[in-house]
Amino acid sequence: MEIPRVSVTSVRETGDETDPSVHGLAEAQGEQTLLKIHPVVFRRRPLGTLCILIVWGAAGYLFVRSLGADEGNSFGWIALAAVVASLLVVAYWYILSVATTLTITDNRTIFREGIISRDTSEVQHDDVRNIQIEQTFSQRLVGVGDIGISSSGQDDLEIVAVAMPDPAGAVDLIRENQE
Repeated sequence: MEIPRVSVTSVRETGDETDPSVHGLAEAQGEQTLLKIHPVVFRRRPLGTLCILIVWGAAGYLFVRSLGADEGNSFGWIALAAVVASLLVVAYWYILSVATTLTITDNRTIFREGIISRDTSEVQHDDVRNIQIEQTFSQRLVGVGDIGISSSGQDDLEIVAVAMPDPAGAVDLIRENQE
């Protein structure tokens, strides 16, 4: 069995790494990143956000009440536990948002999600067959929506980006860059 050998025949400069228009996802020569968005954190969950704010208000009230109470009062510890639990929920929401990215370049749309295991879907703008925007009434009020993109090679949606800000603007940007 013969081991294959590799030899380098040419080297190409990829650009300045500090240039904000050069991203790891948009590596093609001459490709420019037009939009990079993450799902919204609080507008996506208005009731959950309201509950978090109520918990913080109640925790503040319990903490102030515990300052004037005797030593046997445990309101301060309850307030601290409620704040820590709500901060963990907010941190979880934030991590989910940061781990999901919709990148629109002048040639393609790239959807990545996950931290430990990654799932990446790409659709060339020339191959886009269908773009869907889904918004409930409450999503329309807060400017959030779901974007679905399918290409000519697939029967179902290849990219489903949930709770993206200004979905109509993102879709318009994709349509503008189709050839």
